Amino acid sequence: MNHNNDSKAQISYGPCPPEEFAGRFDERRKLLKILTKAKDQGQMVMISGARGSGKTSFLDWAEYEIQNKPGGLESPAIKKDFLETPGMIFTTYKDLLTELKGHQKFGWFKKTLAKPNVKKSMDVVLSVLEKGSSLTGALKLGIESGVAATRGFLPPETVEYNQLLSSFLEILRSLSGELKNRKFLAILCDDAQWSSGPDFYLLKDLIRNLPPGITFVITFRLETESMKKYVELRRELDRFGHTEIRLSGMTPKEIKDFAMLRYGLSIDDSTAHFLNLNIGDPLCLASCFNLFQRQNLDPGLVNVQKILPEAVEPARVIYSELEEQWKDRVDSLCILHPPYHYPSLPAC
Repeated sequence: MNHNNDSKAQISYGPCPPEEFAGRFDERRKLLKILTKAKDQGQMVMISGARGSGKTSFLDWAEYEIQNKPGGLESPAIKKDFLETPGMIFTTYKDLLTELKGHQKFGWFKKTLAKPNVKKSMDVVLSVLEKGSSLTGALKLGIESGVAATRGFLPPETVEYNQLLSSFLEILRSLSGELKNRKFLAILCDDAQWSSGPDFYLLKDLIRNLPPGITFVITFRLETESMKKYVELRRELDRFGHTEIRLSGMTPKEIKDFAMLRYGLSIDDSTAHFLNLNIGDPLCLASCFNLFQRQNLDPGLVNVQKILPEAVEPARVIYSELEEQWKDRVDSLCILHPPYHYPSLPAC
């Protein structure tokens, strides 16, 4: 889904409804196998991959599979995105708990949330989050001190972060006790790479203390600027026996499934193998199949080879469909026409 907010561009590049989620057969089986263990042991799953690899669509499919699919897992699932909001902290967790309090999907779970011990812990956390929605003043120092204390740099003190963490863990433990012999609770968080420093620390601390019946599924975009956080998360996953599911290129079988399920296109094996070698990610595959539909082309190997440059570079498609006057306008706005040769720099 697309997310409209005032922060940096945070868009799911290849979104699709859960019912149309295609391919990723092995990854889906792996996730479902992990979820079946959630009743006995807390689970953490990180779905990682490059931009446009289908992480958000995978998370949407997981939410549907857990909570809404008829005859499926039929367990409560709460999903939120980490939003890059400078100066703001814990907004994702606050929204998660707010939605959790109002969860109406399963009657038995609504009664669980109303239990005095669960309700009390949740109210405490929401109260702390209300006061700490921005990094200012004494609370900022308190959170930073609390984070440092949990890392072992300062002696443990009673600060807001410690109170927040202990109360959050109390919520999970209370829910775990009530969920015994029932289903499990899935907490789904998209784009963990955008979490603020305090949000990221809280995520790691929750991972370290997951009780039975509680499952976290997060997505993480792999790119240069986020690799430090990725390495930290991966270390915690390995340390506590949790799982990473990496999304890479789609196999020929998955590409055929993608074309049929989402676009109603039947492609042969040779075309699927060509796309697998040249276009593996769902984002460019979607661009390719959109071109077939827009130009009313047969999705055969010859046509795939013909439109490949446009599919890989969508800007070509936009430019090619402009009227001539607008093409002239675009040309006039392009200051640097390739190839552009920079003058040689003098040796130092």
